[in-house]
Amino acid sequence: MDDLEAARYLFPDGELKPSWKKFGPLDRIPEPWHARLTGRRFRRWRHASRGVERHNAKLPHDAPVLNFYPMRPQPHAPVSVMLLHLGVRIGYSPRADQPTIAWDGDTWFSPRSARRLPPNAINGRCLDISKSTVDAAWQSVTGRSLAVDPQTTRTQMVMKPEDNGRHGGRVIEGPVARPQKGWVYQRLIDWREGDWVRQTRAVIMGAHIVIAYDKWRRYPDRFFGTRLTLPRSPEHLYSNDEQAQLLEFARRIGMDYGELDILRDPLDGQLWVVDANRTPSRPHELPAEYQEAAYGPMTEAFRALIGL
Repeated sequence: MDDLEAARYLFPDGELKPSWKKFGPLDRIPEPWHARLTGRRFRRWRHASRGVERHNAKLPHDAPVLNFYPMRPQPHAPVSVMLLHLGVRIGYSPRADQPTIAWDGDTWFSPRSARRLPPNAINGRCLDISKSTVDAAWQSVTGRSLAVDPQTTRTQMVMKPEDNGRHGGRVIEGPVARPQKGWVYQRLIDWREGDWVRQTRAVIMGAHIVIAYDKWRRYPDRFFGTRLTLPRSPEHLYSNDEQAQLLEFARRIGMDYGELDILRDPLDGQLWVVDANRTPSRPHELPAEYQEAAYGPMTEAFRALIGL
């Protein structure tokens, strides 16, 4: 496979070190208490605020504005890069007469913040991206669910936090006598090619999959430690029927802009959405020579999404 050979070339065996994640007591604390105890939300806000100041300083005061609420985008997030290319400033006040995007890196969008959004806000209906909601939405589209009963499952399964962005997934042996609160238990999709764990990611904008990513991690790092990301056309990775399913899934969770993490079962070829992100971060380990291939189509699609 050409892409696998490219991965082997870029990351020869001798240059790799394991990146297994160590789990401590804080990893067992569910949201929102984990975020509060670690100060994650404040740290994100401070870093983003400094980035927004630098972003807006590069643009004229009368440039178009996209308002983010309640949080602000990180400086290296794809949306920040696209807005700089488009000459659009970043604002903070939700307004019906200016484009507004619901922007919150947490899993659940608070009802209080949702009430301040104008009716036409981008992602204004995408209020819950928890793992169980993602699985339920995918089941409503395809009739298939990854959920298992951890107390009766006697094979390997995946255990991961209900909340988004924790990267706390792990493979465990069942059964589990006492399932942990705030975690979900799912069937293991073992998508490996040689020494590599594969995953794809679809970029959603409106009613379109603009681009997709092929991503590789080095086994046994299934849930973190991406070693190579390559941009692909949606047709390269998904059939027409699968693209329709992905777009219907995005519609059902209210996603106008975001990215979907996707696995393909090597045993039967079936596609599974395992995560949804409404505040995407930059693609890890995307080679410099592929930057334009990724950001070019996304920028033009985002221009249309915000009405420029």
